[in-house]
Amino acid sequence: MTSGEDRQRNIEVIGARLGLGGRCRGTAAGPQAIRAAGLAERLANGLANGSALVAEGSRRAVRDLGDVVAREVPRTPGRDPGAALVAEVERYSLELRAAVEAILARGALPCVLGGDHSLGAATQAAVARHAASRGWRAPGLVWIDAHTDANTMETTPSGNLHGMMLAAIHGLEVPAFRRVVEGGLRDPRRTVYLGARDIDDGEREIVARLGCRVIPPDEVRALGPEAAVAEAMRVAGGDDGRFSVSFDLDSLDPSIAPGVDCHVPGGFDWETARTILARVGRNPGVVAVEVVEVNPSADPDGRTARLAVEAAALLVGA
Repeated sequence: MTSGEDRQRNIEVIGARLGLGGRCRGTAAGPQAIRAAGLAERLANGLANGSALVAEGSRRAVRDLGDVVAREVPRTPGRDPGAALVAEVERYSLELRAAVEAILARGALPCVLGGDHSLGAATQAAVARHAASRGWRAPGLVWIDAHTDANTMETTPSGNLHGMMLAAIHGLEVPAFRRVVEGGLRDPRRTVYLGARDIDDGEREIVARLGCRVIPPDEVRALGPEAAVAEAMRVAGGDDGRFSVSFDLDSLDPSIAPGVDCHVPGGFDWETARTILARVGRNPGVVAVEVVEVNPSADPDGRTARLAVEAAALLVGA
């Protein structure tokens, strides 16, 4: 289990300016939009007013490390995104992985802002690689998303890399992430999907075969969000209690969060999502946080970015 010292970790924010993995390059501006929506102020106020993870008399600091920036490269039409795009996603992901590993080595809590969800290969591999360096088992994973992101190049209908990173993290072959996940694989039996409702046939078979737990929105509503998230943390936490969490804004219903790449009806309302995020954020076993897929070009009034600010704050316990 995690120690009392873990409960007082500083927070280090890093932006992942990446839009190559999805349909819309606009997600590359997600980190700037989240910051502009008041992230620094919300984190400062949340910590000053009493974080759930801070022992009496201690203080947590927030440090913003800036962004890791992907280069613009063309995408080949069709299911194969092309060698240039694959090479850039690999280069970028290795840079982000190193940055997240460095945060973890300093004993801080990484809060990664995105950016399309293909950045998850880097973050989640960094978590497992750091754990291995400490002699720990790879932590589990709570994935709050409309999708399971478990396609391979053989099963993908679109060729979008933001739908493949968890296949790679779970040990399946995805060329763009082959080097990224070296030494950083995760146990799929400790991966829990919350809110998945748009799953391709090929990845549905992969997720079932790997033994991941899927809790779709209907089951969350039937169980209640408190019970659903408790089950997710139980499975992901395993025997050691450690897990990372990734929050994709498309897990929310598009009626409240239009500023995403993939709009899928039937998502969480904010009350449900807030309950889940706050409950996760109070768990001292959280080792890394992602808040991703903010697309400012589809968010003219900034409402999705503001929800992303609140999500990030809740997940880090602020």
